[in-house]
Formats: sequence, structure tokens, C-alpha cells
Amino acid sequence: MAPNGADRRGAKRRTVLSAVAGAVATVSVAGCLGGADSEKEDPEPGLDQATAVEGDTDPEAWRDVESLRFDGYVGGWLGLEPSAIEGVENPTLVLVEGREYEVTWENKDGIHHNFAFWDDEREVVEDYSTDGTDVEGERETLVFEATPEMDTYRCEYQPAGQKGPVELI
Repeated sequence: MAPNGADRRGAKRRTVLSAVAGAVATVSVAGCLGGADSEKEDPEPGLDQATAVEGDTDPEAWRDVESLRFDGYVGGWLGLEPSAIEGVENPTLVLVEGREYEVTWENKDGIHHNFAFWDDEREVVEDYSTDGTDVEGERETLVFEATPEMDTYRCEYQPAGQKGPVELI
């Protein structure tokens, strides 16, 4: 049988461990629940270069648009042109059905990317996709006609982070 001092040290150790475990559980739950203000905050862009996650989706801002420009990063597409998407991460594209457009993107991180339009079943629409490149600084251009099947644009190599919605008018 252990001396009384050993029993007390063991009891103190269990008390400390129990308190630490309780504190960790409390912090974990608080982190999952978030504070009352967490829902009110605007979402922050994941790309350091982006200034927003929402662009201008007013159809009037898109009426005369014929070309789009992006920078491609693993974390997302950075809108450059038109002004409705400038600085926006994975912006919504508002396209006029039946109009021909040109999209040009530049590889900014040396990771393999391409640009493709997908339908709601995750299939490429009308073969509207670029070949792709992993050469930093290289550009690719795709000429396409806006069709009702277009649901999203994305990189087929990083489809979770590099994707944005398409709205037709």
C-alpha cells in the first residue's frame, strides 16, 4: 500500500487533469458555436490578393461585358475584369444567354490549373474548358457562348477551391 503522501499526489494529479480536460472541452464547444457576432460578420476572402467575396451581380453592370480576366491560384480565382469582379474571389459571373465571351486567366502559383464551365451534374458544358497549365505566368484563353446549362466555372484540378457560380440573363 502506498504511503498517504502518494495517495494525495495521485488525487491532486487526477483533479488537475480533470480540470484541464474540462477546460479543453469548454473551449472546443465555444469554438464550434461561435460568438453571437460571428454570424453578422462579412465573410473574408481566402486569397490574400482578394478584397471581397461578392461582386456586382446587377445585370446592368454586365450588359456590355464581352471579356473576363482572372488570376488562378490554388485557393481560388481572382477576378480582374470586368470591374464588377475586380478583386473578388470566385465571383459570380452574370452572362447574357447566347452572347459570345472570351475568358483569359493567368497561372499565378505554378500549380496545374485549367478553366472550365460545368453544368449542375458536374459535367463540362460544350467542351468549354482550357487545356490547363502549371507554368507560372502562362495565360490561357477560352472563347465560349453563354448557354443555359452553365452552372459553375471551376478548375478541374482544384474544383473545391477554384469555383464560382454562373447566372444567365
